[in-house]
Amino acid sequence: MTVELSDPSDLRDPSSSTELAAEPVVPGPAPVWEVIHGFTRYWAVVAALDLGLFEQLAAGPQPASALAAAVDVDEHRTALLADTLVALGLLTHEPAIGYQLGAVAATYLLAGAPRTMVALVRGAPGPHERWPELAQTLRRGAPAVRIEDDPGGFYPALARATAPVQRQVARAVVDTLSPIGADPLVIDLGAGAAPWTLAFLTAWPRAHALAVELPEVVAVTEGAIAVVGDAAVDAVRAGARVRVVAGDYHQVELPDAAADVVVLGHVLRAESVAGARRLVARAAAALRPGGTLVVADYPRPEVPAAPSAPALLMGLTMLASTGGDGVFRVADLHGWMRAAGLEPAATLQPLPGQTVMTARRP
Repeated sequence: MTVELSDPSDLRDPSSSTELAAEPVVPGPAPVWEVIHGFTRYWAVVAALDLGLFEQLAAGPQPASALAAAVDVDEHRTALLADTLVALGLLTHEPAIGYQLGAVAATYLLAGAPRTMVALVRGAPGPHERWPELAQTLRRGAPAVRIEDDPGGFYPALARATAPVQRQVARAVVDTLSPIGADPLVIDLGAGAAPWTLAFLTAWPRAHALAVELPEVVAVTEGAIAVVGDAAVDAVRAGARVRVVAGDYHQVELPDAAADVVVLGHVLRAESVAGARRLVARAAAALRPGGTLVVADYPRPEVPAAPSAPALLMGLTMLASTGGDGVFRVADLHGWMRAAGLEPAATLQPLPGQTVMTARRP
């Protein structure tokens, strides 16, 4: 029998004047599962890289049996990993032909691809052993072992890993800038594998550069410059247009008011707030009137939300592995720029998730 309630009062307990309390809505655990699954997704991709699974599929689709034989894992386990990668959007599967690379994997997860992120997948989280001690690190204010305690053990590989993406970013940003004088100077502090130095020298044929990098990493800078094959920067190969200096960019002598551009490419977040402010001031002092400071980094959002999670996670990565204070807000950077006598200018996003902030010296 169906009873129709014509009035809300019909919900009351006949023996009581107190209305029935509404049942509280219990949220689902999806966000917690996403955290757990994020860990699993990462290691699934690392396992696929370790097995050479993406490389095996680069020549064309393969059924599970052939793929299993190629990576030397039994067919059931291979198919489970491959199905996981299908669900993650990295592979596709058709019963008639088997597994094949998706567009994202073909672009970013093959070692020889122009935009490869293979090394970055391994290196971007920092030393993996630092993460289980994150709570203690946050209490101490620094990890038990910092990357900068042994920069040669981590930074060279990271510099190489970040170069393919940063080359794309640098080329896009350089196209928005113009040299001031006939023989422009570019200063690259923390040059790494020189993506910014080479982008400017390619676009500005009369430019020359000063690239500064730590002694433990400077061989990566020199190596990147030595193998440049672009005819537009043939002189770079002989070192005629680049002076590479091994040293701490806080201490290396810089020319005063001489540079058209100073680049701080993904270095500020590894600094303390005080160190980042000092480095911005050093860069500003090296700029000539009309010169541009270029800062590539992952700014901390003013309001935390899902789209800003990558920047916040990058901040925690820095806290877990370095003595720095992690990512900073754009407002912080603009304050440091103004204090150093610069005028904040354009903020660019040449690639998704890649932010470049600029300032000009009046």
